[in-house]
Amino acid sequence: MTLRSDGDRPPVLIVGVGSELRSDDAAGRRVAELLVARHPPGAVEVRVAHQLTPELADVMTGRELVIVVDASVEVREVTSEEVDTGPAAGGEVTGVMSHHLDVAALIDLTRLLGERPRQVRTLAVPAYDLTLGTALSPGTTAAVSVAVVRIMQLCREVVGSPRSLEQATAPDGSSR
Repeated sequence: MTLRSDGDRPPVLIVGVGSELRSDDAAGRRVAELLVARHPPGAVEVRVAHQLTPELADVMTGRELVIVVDASVEVREVTSEEVDTGPAAGGEVTGVMSHHLDVAALIDLTRLLGERPRQVRTLAVPAYDLTLGTALSPGTTAAVSVAVVRIMQLCREVVGSPRSLEQATAPDGSSR
């Protein structure tokens, strides 16, 4: 599902990953939803996905920056890591494809499709509750806010003008 894609491909792609029905697993999706209202058209494309699928490789190609945001039970604070986008990122891309991949495998697919993204970062948001439900736990809710700020900072470094990233624009493109 594309939350915003305006005209030509923006230099930055943000992919929020997770299940809406497994409580804190939706953290990546929530971050993406909050970012939609904060980025002007043309600066950033924001997508949400249940999981990382091969189809995402096509929308990742040629970007200046790709940020993949996902929940993690392995971290206790928002953690950002740069992913190697070199000649072979080391993901599992074989003749037999799975319906979901890791970030490194997606980068390898972008190489096959054309131009790899210049920079790829993962952002892990702490998850405490993965039971069935639609509400985030208090700890994950707080971490989502931290993740939004961190992503805004990363985007400013690529897009440039902090002012253009702070303009609020509704999902329908109207100014607020």
